[in-house]
Amino acid sequence: MSRQSTVMVIANRMAKAIVADQTRIRLAIGFDAAIIAANEVFHMGPGRSAAFANAYNEALNELADLFIRDVDENGDRDLEYAKGKRDEKILKIVGEENFAPFEKVYGGVYIDELMRVRSMTQ
Repeated sequence: MSRQSTVMVIANRMAKAIVADQTRIRLAIGFDAAIIAANEVFHMGPGRSAAFANAYNEALNELADLFIRDVDENGDRDLEYAKGKRDEKILKIVGEENFAPFEKVYGGVYIDELMRVRSMTQ
């Protein structure tokens, strides 16, 4: 391996670590915001907050798995199946008058982010 390619390998690893850290920070901020908002709306104490935190993490993992499986198992890089399932779930919860479809909420940003994260794990 040449010196330049070794440097590029190290730089690539460092960049992936930075992106992974940024993603973890964004998720942590989103989690904190969800806990605060849920407490303000529902006046949750520690027990209900813990239950909400568990449910939040389960829903987050379920959605992430849905999108990753759609790419890995179905080869669907446009995530049509996963986006449809997300929309079904959200529509049932918020109702027609408050519903915003995946494309309106995320556009291509979510798919770009998912593909970026996927490339870090390969």
